[in-house]
Amino acid sequence: MLNLTSIEKFLEIKFKNVPYQVWLGKHSMMELCSFSGHEPAIYPPPMPLNDKDTNYTFLQQNKITYIGMTFEDSFQVIVCFFDRIIFNEFEFDHLYLLFSVLYYKEISKFKNNELEKVIEGIRILNTSLDLNELLKKIFQIALNVIPAGDAGVFRIFDAETNLLVPLTTVGLPDEYIHYKTRIGESTSGQVFIDGIPRIHHSKQEILMDRINISKENWSFAENIDIARAMITVPVSLGDTRIGTMTILQFSKKKKFTERDLDLLQSFSPQVAIAYNNAKLYKEAHTRLNKVTQLSNELEEKNKLLQQRINVHDTLTQLSLNNKGIKAIIYEINRMLGMPVGYVDFLDSEFYPRNQNQKKFSIDNISNLISIHKNTPAFIGMFNQDYYFYPIIVGTALLGCIIITLYHPLSSMDTITIEQSGSVLALELAKKISMTEIHYKKVQEYFNQLLENHDHKTMIAKGLKFNLEFSTYTFVVLCEIPDLFEAFEIEARIQRLLSKIKKEFPKNNKLIFGFHNKVTLMFSVPDTKHIKGIIHLIKMIIAEKDRYDKNDIRIGLGTPYKEIKNIVKSYNEANKSLSFLINRNKFGLMRYEEIGVNRFFLNQPIQEIEEFTEEIFSHLRSDKLQNKDLEKTLMIYISSNKSAIETAKTLHIHINTLYQRLRKIEELLNISFNNPEDMLKIQLTCHLRETFG
Repeated sequence: MLNLTSIEKFLEIKFKNVPYQVWLGKHSMMELCSFSGHEPAIYPPPMPLNDKDTNYTFLQQNKITYIGMTFEDSFQVIVCFFDRIIFNEFEFDHLYLLFSVLYYKEISKFKNNELEKVIEGIRILNTSLDLNELLKKIFQIALNVIPAGDAGVFRIFDAETNLLVPLTTVGLPDEYIHYKTRIGESTSGQVFIDGIPRIHHSKQEILMDRINISKENWSFAENIDIARAMITVPVSLGDTRIGTMTILQFSKKKKFTERDLDLLQSFSPQVAIAYNNAKLYKEAHTRLNKVTQLSNELEEKNKLLQQRINVHDTLTQLSLNNKGIKAIIYEINRMLGMPVGYVDFLDSEFYPRNQNQKKFSIDNISNLISIHKNTPAFIGMFNQDYYFYPIIVGTALLGCIIITLYHPLSSMDTITIEQSGSVLALELAKKISMTEIHYKKVQEYFNQLLENHDHKTMIAKGLKFNLEFSTYTFVVLCEIPDLFEAFEIEARIQRLLSKIKKEFPKNNKLIFGFHNKVTLMFSVPDTKHIKGIIHLIKMIIAEKDRYDKNDIRIGLGTPYKEIKNIVKSYNEANKSLSFLINRNKFGLMRYEEIGVNRFFLNQPIQEIEEFTEEIFSHLRSDKLQNKDLEKTLMIYISSNKSAIETAKTLHIHINTLYQRLRKIEELLNISFNNPEDMLKIQLTCHLRETFG
């Protein structure tokens, strides 16, 4: 509140009985500051500004005398006397001086307050490094110093998008942050490009300055309130312009002045410094974080590397000392502090024994691993979480580590498991190599049996392989198709050998594997044992193991009493395998089951195909595009020349069948009633059905 005591005393002395009112401010916003009497407040009419030669102006209206005094920035003092008053020049100059002292005293306080606010803006630059917080404080101080403003926005230039992007707003809706402008677009874009501050005193001026505005911003501007007035100044850091600063007016009625513009420009360097400090701090903080993160990562990697070395050394030492898989699994249990099991897919064994097989079967585990594409997986079963880690070499699944999880796996745990997998893979590879060495010796002995005529010596050597010759001896050959990579074939052969050993633990036998084949030689006292062996072999084929299901061919040679006939049984087993291969079939074939087809086993398949094609080609021509006649002939012969059964199978009328048969006789120049012709046709159909 202004102190008008000296002025009031002067007026009371000079005009004891005349009521008066003192109004201060600008015309649109005058305030009643002092009065005497009981007259109602009467807002003064517009008073002309003082000219250069006078300090005051007069106006008499409706028995009221108005005296107006104008100071800087269009600030006026209007004294209303409710009577016609005649002032002498000395008295009015005295009154003018009193109001001048009052005005400059108050304006000095206001400027000091402005200066304090500017200093406060500079001081807060050192109070925080939070850029958004700093900028909001600076704007709040600026709005206190520039009372005509309601809101503010600081736009920063983004070099990547070439746009002025709102970084901080005060008193504006949240969506205003999306109001981005191009260089040269609207007021902010123009101020940024030419560095000239701008004041707009009305909505019309603001709208007129919206040049080069984009469609997106035009649409945005239509959906927000337009400011009644605004000031925009450039923000520069040294010689580099970094953005713009704007104060907007929405509800206040005071006008922006040139002094407001100067004040806002005084805040512009503070904004630039705040932005630069925050930017430098962020960059330094980021670099520090990266250094710290890198240091932590290196420390963690060093720990993991040391763990990897320790685990590898411990488990490798167990392997080198031939402690076996059981000891390795026990050590992994100790390292992880959780129950660890292992299933060996080569021997279908569990470690520790009788632990995991209570919950899992070999088929169950292999199916779970297959579902997860042979990769490590967390699996929940039986109200318990497990971690499956398959041991794979190439595409061959050799085993799987199964961990019963009591807590989540740490990085150290993962390293331990990975190293355990590597050592177990080496252990299995060593196991396969040792087995191959043994089988190579067995194979050499078997080849000697086939070639050597010194049977007594061969019988004596057989004792080294726990083989004693009995009355009947025969050979069995098992073959897995050569369709996989080398290690996968080796793994499949190892599994097959393991199964056979388990099924025939006490039988008098010789067994070895080579490439994709397993060779067995059984020696039994009588034929009843032969039937039991064949039954068990069929059982192995029938097992629903996903690795070996439907991909084994087994050929059996005839059992013979004398050792010299082993080579004969071996050749028969080979022929039985050849028969299955030629027919592209799997399963078990005994030599005696081949029957008449044994006469064609040594005949090249190509010659058989050429022979059958010579016959069946006559049943085709340009007019006969389908194979109805071939099909009719094959069914007619297989049904033992039964016309009724053939017609029924082909779903045709009996008369149609007779027409086809006559056509076949005509094309092949044969007669179905001629025995020689029938023998030729029957042989052709049999070869076509059997070989291809």
